[in-house]
Amino acid sequence: MRFPDPSLSEYAVNTAVVVLTLAVLQYTGWLSDDPAGLDPALLVVVAVTFPVFTYLLAVLAANVRWIPE
Repeated sequence: MRFPDPSLSEYAVNTAVVVLTLAVLQYTGWLSDDPAGLDPALLVVVAVTFPVFTYLLAVLAANVRWIPE
């Protein structure tokens, strides 16, 4: 089994972009009926789980031949 060598700064930037995008969408009301309402619990969950699942997908891509890296 091969494990990828992740760039931690790249994971941090990608996570920040995803969380900020969700925060803007929540604040503007695109994701809920209540505009100007943020759900901090959702943002924390996304900030924690996004890098984990991204790394798991990178491990899968490193070990399966038919998935391009």
